[in-house]
Amino acid sequence: MKWGNSMIEKLLQTALNEIQAGHHVMLVAVVRSTGSTPRAAGALMLAGENGLLGGTVGGGLLEHRCLEIAAAQPAVPHRETFVLDNRQAGSLGMVCGGTSEILFTPLTGAAPLEAALDALRSRVAAWLCLPLDGAAPLVSQAPGLPKQPAVTELLGQAVLAVPLTKAERVFLIGGGHVSLELAALLHQLNFRYLVIDDRPAFCSPERFPHAERTLVAPLSALGKTLTGELTPAAADAFCIMTRGHAGDADATRFALQTPASYIGVMGSRRKRETMFAQLTAEGFSDARRRVVTPIGLHIDAQTPAEIAVSVAAQLISWRAAR
Repeated sequence: MKWGNSMIEKLLQTALNEIQAGHHVMLVAVVRSTGSTPRAAGALMLAGENGLLGGTVGGGLLEHRCLEIAAAQPAVPHRETFVLDNRQAGSLGMVCGGTSEILFTPLTGAAPLEAALDALRSRVAAWLCLPLDGAAPLVSQAPGLPKQPAVTELLGQAVLAVPLTKAERVFLIGGGHVSLELAALLHQLNFRYLVIDDRPAFCSPERFPHAERTLVAPLSALGKTLTGELTPAAADAFCIMTRGHAGDADATRFALQTPASYIGVMGSRRKRETMFAQLTAEGFSDARRRVVTPIGLHIDAQTPAEIAVSVAAQLISWRAAR
């Protein structure tokens, strides 16, 4: 099985490479934000001897100032609150209107980075915990840590806990042209996703190199395939785009029997009415409420790539709302 590289994995691997090469490297993190700000808690950026190495805390003047601080004091832990309101004295001159509390953590040891990378690649539920005093990061699997980046207490100290593995998964049912385009976007947007199709040629690690799983199985028997750790949960989404009405109906029927909080089905409005009539007759009274079809935002998308953009945008909105 081949795992894709998430943004945080790339960041950690870059930091490890820099440390092993004997270079100074600083992890810059948004600890808290209030009002209107470019990024929320948990946003990460890596600063090296020559500037930005990866990630972002929002760009613009805030990021420029953070890079200046990291370059001036690359080995000094630091925490500072920046005012992003040009109407207040001492602000950065930005017009966002909020505040961002930023933590600067010098990275000097390889061990916590290696532990974080191991957890990421094995899909273990773990958190990268950054002590608010700027001390070395910790990797924890302690129960009860927040599902979203937040300040909490660990081992008697305040830390910013950043989940290494996101809870949300996207089940791509169908491995055709739109799924292929959508998968590329999901990888860039740091979504976990799996692909299921009944055609081996359309569902393989070679075709979807960043998918957590590629599963070749009958679409009428998804209940036998998606079991155990693959059982869909409320945090999960379905993007159903098979090669025909029968496959879509089978997949939608299965999805409605799960607690998945997003079910999108590709197809025309005429197809939608036919499918809803069929599902309602079968007893799925909540189909119209739960199923989004045609899938994606209405942007007059035509090509597979355009449709994928509309679906990815809708998934971003779904993830943010959760």
